[in-house]
Amino acid sequence: MPSEGPGSDPVAWADRVCEAVLSFAVPATSPPDFSQTGDLPAVQRTVSSYLGGVVTGAEQGRAELDAVGSAPEPAGDDATRKAQEALGTLEEDFGGVKAAVDGMNPNDPEAFLATLSEVEAKIAAVIPPNPLGDLTTAPRLYRAAERSAPCQQLSGLAADAPR
Repeated sequence: MPSEGPGSDPVAWADRVCEAVLSFAVPATSPPDFSQTGDLPAVQRTVSSYLGGVVTGAEQGRAELDAVGSAPEPAGDDATRKAQEALGTLEEDFGGVKAAVDGMNPNDPEAFLATLSEVEAKIAAVIPPNPLGDLTTAPRLYRAAERSAPCQQLSGLAADAPR
């Protein structure tokens, strides 16, 4: 059985796609709890480190999607492309948020906390790409993705994401 393209195993393909998106989704849906400390420089370091991990996850996910190869059906290639574009946008968004965090001044607590509130709102609004949802037009690939452990994990993260 070929490893990509028509005739390839749709579950193996779905595994690769969902694993790539998990590179972003796992760190993105695990923000640190920094509400228990008044040490603003420590909060800044923690949030910056978290955002750096999310940006790296998006970059890694995009690289992994590049390596996925052709889907067993054209609809799968469309889903991969959409996930790739979404990760690119998220990488830029989180990069911008990280720059804002890195530029915060702990000696100006009011402005610091205002920026932090904006950052928290952006984090809470993140919706990881959902390649599974993009496969509803391709029943064979959708069924394969439902049998894929990484896709099940991704669906769980999406369902648990704060709204």
